[in-house]
Amino acid sequence: MNSTPWLSIIGLGEDGVEGLPAAARALLEGAEAVFGGQRHLALAAGHIRGSAHPWPSPMLAGLPTLLARRGRPTAVLASGDPFCFGIGATLARHVPPEEFLCLPAPSAFALACARLGWAMQDCATLSFCGRPLERLVPLLQPGARILALSADAETPAQVAALLRGLGLGPTRMAVLEAMGGPRERRHDTTAAGFAHAPDPLNMLALEVVPGPGARVLPLAPGLPEDAFEQDGQITKREVRAVTLAMLAPRQGELLWDIGCGSGSVAIEWMLRHPANRAIGLEPRPERAAQAARNALALGVPGLRLVRQAAPDGLAGLPAPDAVFVGGGGARPGVLEAAWEALRPGGRLVANAVTLETEAVLYAAQDRWGGALARLGVERLDRVGAMRAFRPAMTVTQYAAEKPMAGSGETLSPQRWGPGEAAPPLAVAGLGARPGVSASAVVALVREAEQRSGLRVGALAAPWFRRDVAALTEAAATLGLPLHWVEEEALSAAQPRCPTPSETARRATGYAAIAEGCALALGGRLALPRIAGEGVTCALSVEE
Repeated sequence: MNSTPWLSIIGLGEDGVEGLPAAARALLEGAEAVFGGQRHLALAAGHIRGSAHPWPSPMLAGLPTLLARRGRPTAVLASGDPFCFGIGATLARHVPPEEFLCLPAPSAFALACARLGWAMQDCATLSFCGRPLERLVPLLQPGARILALSADAETPAQVAALLRGLGLGPTRMAVLEAMGGPRERRHDTTAAGFAHAPDPLNMLALEVVPGPGARVLPLAPGLPEDAFEQDGQITKREVRAVTLAMLAPRQGELLWDIGCGSGSVAIEWMLRHPANRAIGLEPRPERAAQAARNALALGVPGLRLVRQAAPDGLAGLPAPDAVFVGGGGARPGVLEAAWEALRPGGRLVANAVTLETEAVLYAAQDRWGGALARLGVERLDRVGAMRAFRPAMTVTQYAAEKPMAGSGETLSPQRWGPGEAAPPLAVAGLGARPGVSASAVVALVREAEQRSGLRVGALAAPWFRRDVAALTEAAATLGLPLHWVEEEALSAAQPRCPTPSETARRATGYAAIAEGCALALGGRLALPRIAGEGVTCALSVEE
């Protein structure tokens, strides 16, 4: 691999090339091709000696042209710090760090803090470029300082309206326009009094001040029921708080919320950390729509909803780190499918109020271990002219953690006999060409089992091959779950892959797909990449 950087990622301010250090200017002028937005190319026009390539829309469509230039002097222009809500992270997913050199300029956040006299470590930062405004809602705590990149000239007025609607009209707003250039301006106001037409290139600085009756999300789990639009089918706040504690959310984890109803558990899971993800299964369209509205209103618009019932609706979903079964637990195969899909070390929590579902939970505890608890809540109510505590329906809660592979504990009740220790189950990572056949995939997975002496318990393939029907057919033939590895997980696994392929990198942007998919779900590589007809396979097992 070429160790000399061929790609220069140059941060550009509103002062243009004049604000660049000499080294950045030399790289720009020496590039055979320069990629960037129209505004950036215009700012640097007098110093571009090679060909200029404006990014298409969507921008990702221009990456193949850029990557085809590997090894030849190429520059990319970006705003300020390319790795601060910029193109840097996208490029780094396709170009190894040793192949690029980044020369950042001050970010818009750094410039804003310098203008305002704020310490950046005390500020929350976010971008509204291509992102919903509602992501702001969880950050709106009294006294919080927030810096946000605007999408356009309309963003400040939209944010002001959002703040007023939440009772945060006294919040102080500073609109900072075209910072670092000749058009720089600053406008100070409040959300209640906002009336300004800013430059399209602007950012917002907020100091949150609640008004009377302001709706501020508490930081603890267990939001009141009236925080959600719901039809009465909702996990009560006291039970929900205990449920979240047993699910034990951790940064970046994925939750399946089966029978999500109003979405309350999934939404509170996502509120625990901005990187947390959730998929809610809700077959009733009116409840799914309700959950989507709740997620947007409470600041987690990324909640993904599947309008199907389990277990059928679970097929093809990415493997979860935790599963909550709040409805449909008595349906045959639901708990089994959830347990099978759960990552080793993941948590399963299921709540029951009916005897039929309780019986399923008792059986699950017999097979998988874990804990059973009864949760009872009584609330004060009127009884005629007097008062008394009225009990809600008692909830039976089952909670279990799936053992790690190779621990000697049973991983799946469907595969091993009572008391029989399960051998380590391997994850088969797959790289496939679009025209591959299902039989070729099945044959290579079985060959991998023979070579390694391991038994495959799950398949993993890259998200961009979802439309390859042979992968789904092969999983059905083998009787194994198929997990789609998302872009971030596949990128993160690349440095650990021992047999990178330049052919694969040129075709997909990733040098090791089969090994990357295997490592994204498992702990260590047990079988490096082997090849079949139109397919590659690698095996991993948990440490």
